[in-house]
Amino acid sequence: MVYEKGEDVEIEIPERMNIAEILIDDNVRAGRGEKIAVRCCGDSSLGIKKSEVTYHELMELTNRAGNGLKKVGLGVDDRILMIALDTPEFLSAFFGAIKIGAIPVPVNTMLSPEEYLYYLNDSRAKAVVIHGNLIDRISPILNKAEFLKHVIVIETEKFTASSSQISFQNLIDESSEELEPLKLSKDSMAFWLYSSGTTGLPKGVVHLQHDMLYSADTYYKHVLEIDENDVCYSVSKLFFAYGLGNSTYGVFRFGAETVLDPGIPDPEKSFRIVEDYRVSVLFTVPAFYNRMLGVEKAENRFDTSSLRLCVNAGEALPAVTYQRWKERFGVDILDGIGATELTHIFISNRPGKIKPGTSGVPVPGYELKLVDENGNDVPVGKSGKLLVKGDSIAAFYWEKHEKTKKSFIGEWFDTGDMYIRDEDGFWTHVGRADDLIRTRGLWVSPVEVENALLKHPAVELCAVVQGYDENRAGIVKAFVVLSQGADPSKGLEDELKSFLRESGLKGYKIPERFEFVSELPMTATGKIQRYKLRLLERERAFSA
Repeated sequence: MVYEKGEDVEIEIPERMNIAEILIDDNVRAGRGEKIAVRCCGDSSLGIKKSEVTYHELMELTNRAGNGLKKVGLGVDDRILMIALDTPEFLSAFFGAIKIGAIPVPVNTMLSPEEYLYYLNDSRAKAVVIHGNLIDRISPILNKAEFLKHVIVIETEKFTASSSQISFQNLIDESSEELEPLKLSKDSMAFWLYSSGTTGLPKGVVHLQHDMLYSADTYYKHVLEIDENDVCYSVSKLFFAYGLGNSTYGVFRFGAETVLDPGIPDPEKSFRIVEDYRVSVLFTVPAFYNRMLGVEKAENRFDTSSLRLCVNAGEALPAVTYQRWKERFGVDILDGIGATELTHIFISNRPGKIKPGTSGVPVPGYELKLVDENGNDVPVGKSGKLLVKGDSIAAFYWEKHEKTKKSFIGEWFDTGDMYIRDEDGFWTHVGRADDLIRTRGLWVSPVEVENALLKHPAVELCAVVQGYDENRAGIVKAFVVLSQGADPSKGLEDELKSFLRESGLKGYKIPERFEFVSELPMTATGKIQRYKLRLLERERAFSA
C-alpha cells in the first residue's frame, strides 16, 4: 500500500476570521507598517508606472477599496470578477473584497469575450474589476451578462473609464481608509478560482477563509521558510493559483516583499527583475526556466547572487532542466506539485532533500495515497492515481454537483494525476490519467519520454501524446520545438530515435512519429495543453 503523511504541524486557525486582516493588518500591528510590501515594475506600453507600497499603505488601499465596493452596493457573498493585471490595484481590490465578505474571482487576462461571458454568468458576478487596457475584451458581451451591475475600471496613463463605468481610482480616493474587517466563519467563502477546463467548461473552485492560511503555514513556512527578509518574484501571474500564493499570502503571511510585473513575461526582463530588485525566491514553470536557460551568457550578464531558492510547479520539472540551471546559476530549483483545488503546493522537494525528476515528498500537513482504477491501493514502485488530504482543499465546484462528487471524496481529493512512489519516499509524476498513451497493448507515460527527449541538445520543448498509424492503431507521437540552429529533417528524426534508444528507453516507448512545430499549445500559466494535440491526432486519424 502506498500511503504517506507529511510531518505533523500545528496550525492555528481561528473559528472567526478574515484572511485579509491576518495577511495585511497584522503586519502593521507587528511593527512592519513602513516596510515595503509590494514593488511594481511598471510597464510603459500599458501606461503602468513603477511603484512601491508599504504594508501600512497596502492596508489603507485595501480599506479604501473595500469601502468603495460597499459604496456601490456590494457585500457578503457577492462575486466580483477580476480581469486585472499584476499591480497593487489587483491586491487592494482582491483583499478589499474579502475584507467586506465579498468574493473576488480572478480570471485569466488573455481570454476571448465569449469566455468572459461564461465566467460572468457562471459566477453570477455583480461587478467586474478590469484594467482599462482590457476593457475591449468584455465590451462586446456586457449586454449579455445577466447579473452584472457594475464595470469598475482600473485606470492607467493610457486608459480611462467612460461615463458608463466606475473609476477604481475615484472609488479609492472618495472612500475612507478606515475599515473594520468583517469576521466570518473560517469555513465561509473567501475567493474563487477557475480550473483550466481541459476536460469541458472551466469549473469554479470555491475556497474558504482558512485555505490561504493553511497553505502559508504549511508550504511557505516549512518548505520555503519565507521570512521578512525575502523578496519574492513570481513569473506566473496572480490569476493562477500558483502565482496568487507566490505573490500574496505566501509573502504577506511572513512580512516579506513581493515584486509584481504587469507585463508579458520575457526571460531577459525576468533576469533584470532578479538583479534590480535583489530577488531571493524566484517562482516559474518548466517552459520558462528553459526560456531563461536559452538566454546566452545570462550567468555572466546578470547578477543572480541574491537568489537563495528557485521554485517550479505547473508541470513536472525535467531533471535535465534542474541540472542545467544548477550548473549555470548555482541555485536549486525546488520542484513540486499543486492544484487549484488544493490552493497551492502539497508535494515538494526540500532544500537539502532534492531528487531531480521527482515532485519530492509530502508537504507537512498533507497526506497522500495511490489507488488503481478500482480504488484499490497500489504498492511502492507501481503507478497509481494520486489522492491527497489536507485542510486547504476547496469546498466544492460551483454548481458542478456530479464533478464535485467524483473529485471530492470525503476528506480526499482525486487529483487525476498518475504517480509512482519510490523506496526513498520520493513521488514521481508520470502524467495525467487521460494523458497516458496506449500502444502495442502497453501503457506509456508521456512525461518519461519527454524528459528523455529534452536531454537532446536539439530539443527545446516537446509534448508526447497518443498518436495513430495508418491503420488507426495507437502509437507514441512526439511534437517537438527545436532549439535555435537545429533544422527539422528525417535525419534528425532518426537521430532522436537513436538517442532515446541509447538512453535506455524501451522500444515501445520511443515515438514512431515526430512532428516539428514552432510552438506548443500552452495555458497562460505555462502548462502544455496535451489534450489539444491529442484531439488533433484523433481528428486526423478518424476523419480521414
